[in-house]
Amino acid sequence: MTDKKDDGVLRFSLALAEVDVELKHPETGEVHKYILREMDGTARDTYLSFVGTRMAASGDSTLKNFDGIQANLLHACIFRIDGDKQIRVPIGTIQKFPSKVLGALFDKAKEISGMDDDAEAEAGND
Repeated sequence: MTDKKDDGVLRFSLALAEVDVELKHPETGEVHKYILREMDGTARDTYLSFVGTRMAASGDSTLKNFDGIQANLLHACIFRIDGDKQIRVPIGTIQKFPSKVLGALFDKAKEISGMDDDAEAEAGND
């Protein structure tokens, strides 16, 4: 987050934003704990490059293939808590989340990572 004081200096925290997530598994009724973490610059660039490969060749910023778009972003951001370990959730597991859950987590991950649709569109224009 940016904190601009009256002196014109931009101040930031280098800590990655985190949001606690709990997912209840229907088969067992167990609630598993996760962390949704802001992407760092490298993860963001990798994701934007991935999205850029999906842009239509006509030069506009229209996606031609949506396969894995949400799961790839979430793969960079979501970790399952297992005791004192944080384990990155595999893309295949993420793809099995209900679409409503996937969409909500995707939107939150974009929000905490400071990404918007304009940033994704720019990936195809570099």
